[in-house]
Amino acid sequence: MASDSDAIVPIISFKEISRSGWKRLPELVANGFNGRANVVVCTHLDQVSQDNMDEQLKIVTKEFWPKGVLNINRLIPCSSLMGLSARDLLDKSSMTKPPFEAIWNKQLVGYHVRGPRFPTASPERPSSAPPKF
Repeated sequence: MASDSDAIVPIISFKEISRSGWKRLPELVANGFNGRANVVVCTHLDQVSQDNMDEQLKIVTKEFWPKGVLNINRLIPCSSLMGLSARDLLDKSSMTKPPFEAIWNKQLVGYHVRGPRFPTASPERPSSAPPKF
């Protein structure tokens, strides 16, 4: 049960801040936890503009701590896993990169579309006809 927890850490995506759905989260946390969240994690930092980052952090702060001081230090901005993986790959390959032809094989790229939705050819539809959606 949430009220038995020592801490609850809400996670919000920076990509969702312009929408209003996440704004219900502070009250849900307060009601379930019997208090306000101590910190909030904001993800996808690598996928949003950094131009107005302070303003975005203040928006989240005001929602979670409306009566408190605008202390954006209670927010933990972080990148998405995709961003972290890309950064790690760039760091590991900073000294040398393999030739593109060594890592790209066009024949290996593709998707299997056979299965219940795309059965084998039936008498009504010859195998050369594209599947119907």
